Amino acid sequence: MDVVYLDVAARLAVRISDDVCGIDRSRAIDVASSRDRARASRDGDATTSRAMATMMNATARATARASTRRGAREGRAREGEGNLAREDYRRRRWRGRRRRAGTIGGAASTEETTSTRGRAESARYDDAEIPRGVGSATKAELARWLEGRRLPGQKMALEVNLAEGRGLVATEEIKRGEALLGVPRTTLITVERAIAEAKLGPKHAELQEWSVLATFLAQQALALESGTAGTFGEYIRALPRRTGSVLDWPEDEVDKLLKGSPSRLAAAERQDSVNAAIDEIRSYFPEITVGALRWAFDILFSRLIRLDAMGGELALVPWADMLNHKPGCAAFIDLNGDAVNLTTDRSYVKGEQVWASYGQRPSSELLISYGFAPEVGENPDDEYALTLGVDVNDPLADAKAQVLRDMGLSPVETFPLRLNGYPRQLLQYASFILCNPEKPSELKGLAQSAFTGSANIGQSIFDSVRGLTNGKARGKQGVILGGVAGEIAVREMLADLCAEALSAYPNTLEKDKGLAQGRMPDFPGADAWTGVAPDAIRATQRSVSAARVRVSERRILAKTDSEVRLQLRKLKQKSLMDDFKQ
Repeated sequence: MDVVYLDVAARLAVRISDDVCGIDRSRAIDVASSRDRARASRDGDATTSRAMATMMNATARATARASTRRGAREGRAREGEGNLAREDYRRRRWRGRRRRAGTIGGAASTEETTSTRGRAESARYDDAEIPRGVGSATKAELARWLEGRRLPGQKMALEVNLAEGRGLVATEEIKRGEALLGVPRTTLITVERAIAEAKLGPKHAELQEWSVLATFLAQQALALESGTAGTFGEYIRALPRRTGSVLDWPEDEVDKLLKGSPSRLAAAERQDSVNAAIDEIRSYFPEITVGALRWAFDILFSRLIRLDAMGGELALVPWADMLNHKPGCAAFIDLNGDAVNLTTDRSYVKGEQVWASYGQRPSSELLISYGFAPEVGENPDDEYALTLGVDVNDPLADAKAQVLRDMGLSPVETFPLRLNGYPRQLLQYASFILCNPEKPSELKGLAQSAFTGSANIGQSIFDSVRGLTNGKARGKQGVILGGVAGEIAVREMLADLCAEALSAYPNTLEKDKGLAQGRMPDFPGADAWTGVAPDAIRATQRSVSAARVRVSERRILAKTDSEVRLQLRKLKQKSLMDDFKQ
């Protein structure tokens, strides 16, 4: 059987957000229990943003496919079973480089850029559009409301003027492993509670859970002015007016600050998802304003918690949502009995800020959901998301896509590149999407070899889509098709993509490093409680945080490129030695 490998149909981009192509990397937004760390996430994370996009943006996979590079298909088989046509790959790769350069990473084509800008502009909202009652409660009023909801005595106090804005600070010594918070279950805002409180009627059945919660928040926020808000009115009055997330970014800054980064597409998808959801909600509840709904989704992305003990149910948890995220923190929030607790992973002395984990989230996701990014090198979960997919121009595209689905995979998959390496599954997947056997019937056997190493399709090397993106698999099942020649070809592809991705960033690395080291501005004239700040301050915050993301991604790409080229030298030496022995 002769196997020819086509040029890769790939694009460096963020994870694809639909249920067929999407990959749940169990990242933040949900803050999960200590019993299931891998699922830890908090609203705004990839898990939830992908879930939203699944519900609200059915075009995600088509976008991903359109963004893949169109590899030439004229290569024919070299003699010898399983050989890769490396020279064909190199020739096509270089011939197509200039034509395809606009589709790599953030260097979008003119058509894509125009579309992205339209989305960004339509998603931004002004302060005047936010219901006036939001942010009007004082700390004392919030404390009285929480006391009335039977919040027990606390070892933490709410501080406003922290570097992160709001946060909880220890008022006395706290031991490692201690249970904090104790938020009563009756204080949670769940989908069921939102439906009951807001009296949404039968129309709510047409909405997904995210949209139900957004409808509730927006409805109650609008009711503040008339004094008709319900049980959670005081809590909603205490919520910030601004979160700094990408939904609040000016159009030109989305393009400028995220250019070259996969997060540029993630930002566009986030904005598209929210717009689609707002249109759907207003088709049932036209009295709810667009601005109120945008604010509500912004709040959900930054504060919603998924509670494992409640079967993964989404909830807003007053008081617990004041905790800030720290990279590397292993303290998780979950329901324990009739109260939501945080079990600390370290001890604290009086005056120290108490941290929670939003999950294993790269800085790019923190930036998109919260508008901040840790300093370069501080986040152990940083990564560059590399998306590979079946070339839509491949004559075997449909057959490959079906075989992948039969394996429980997708025609488009995303793999994490990290400073400490990348998953071998990336190379195995690439070797399959590049293959070109003479008969389509041979694809099933090739997929079995690549992904399971056996004839049992059910025994995939990918424990699950979630396991794949976390780089976790059952053992080392499966192979890279094509032997040593195949190992070389897929690594050449990966090195080439890393080089192209690095060239897509508009600034020099030195300039980005300088920006990333910039000092975050103080907030004179800003209200840290409401999140409202002068435009110049917000612009500086976005600039510094975005530069941190770009530098982190560039470090990962450069390290990956270097390691892959070292592996290539060793493999080529081995290939030469094998040829010499023959």
